[in-house]
Amino acid sequence: MEISRDKTLRDWITAVRPWSFTTSSVPVLFSLAYLFYLCALSGGTMHTDWWNAVLCLPMMMLLHAAGNLISDYYDYTRGVDGPDCPNGVTWIRSGLFSPREVLAYGRILLCAGAAIGLILLLRTGFSALWLAAFALLVPLLYFYLKAHALGDLDILIGFALLPTLGTVYVATGIYHPETLLLCLPFGLHIVAILHANNTRDIASDRRAGLITLAGKAGPRLSRLIYIAEITLPYVLVAVFIPLLSLTPWPLLVLLTLPRAVRNIRTMLSSRQRGAKSIATLDQATAQYQMMFGMLYTIGFVIGGIMEYV
Repeated sequence: MEISRDKTLRDWITAVRPWSFTTSSVPVLFSLAYLFYLCALSGGTMHTDWWNAVLCLPMMMLLHAAGNLISDYYDYTRGVDGPDCPNGVTWIRSGLFSPREVLAYGRILLCAGAAIGLILLLRTGFSALWLAAFALLVPLLYFYLKAHALGDLDILIGFALLPTLGTVYVATGIYHPETLLLCLPFGLHIVAILHANNTRDIASDRRAGLITLAGKAGPRLSRLIYIAEITLPYVLVAVFIPLLSLTPWPLLVLLTLPRAVRNIRTMLSSRQRGAKSIATLDQATAQYQMMFGMLYTIGFVIGGIMEYV
């Protein structure tokens, strides 16, 4: 398809879907807050390489942007993003970007993210090579896994488990397995963003031959899955505090309950009004996930400050 006009800087930025970057930034920001909390508990004696931890933020965002672009390329070339698809990703089919441009753009950003990963390996040692390998495979394999009902698992691993475990490791040189539990509250909300997207796109995905979790479950069960992904994190936070002897400040996430209820009502409205009623629910869920994740993060920061005081 021919390019219809010259592209502006805004076009290049829009193509990576920056509104979705909350999903890649919250895990790293939470990890920084948790490191601060651990340092406070140790009385400031815990070794922490803050530069390594901070470098994880641009690396995650670059890998995320690359994954978005590569996924858009395959969605378009395999007929997923057709004219009737309501997902708002129109920059290829409108002619603004050619498929090759989007793929090349994605590969460039993937290499940039990999370069930061290489710097981290050189600074921390190659014992974390397996983390780097998975960090690259997650965006590359996403389209295939999404087409085989495993996209939700890919997102949970790539945007919650790996970045949280990895950020804390490169900062301390020690694996903290409890982070695999602590990341689940915002991790499930990240999965809910994808699930809202796939629930909306059930019909277009089926026509393209994709078997997403939402498509496999059907609209009714998909609505219940979304509700579980939104509500279960509150239960997990309440359980983790006594289970892991944590500060109670992460309960600040309860302030997001009104927004959670609003998103659940929007999802339930699709019973009568169809997929168009949840056309932007993925974006609304991303905004909600950012609110929840930041309050969760702030809770650990306040807990750390209280320990120092």
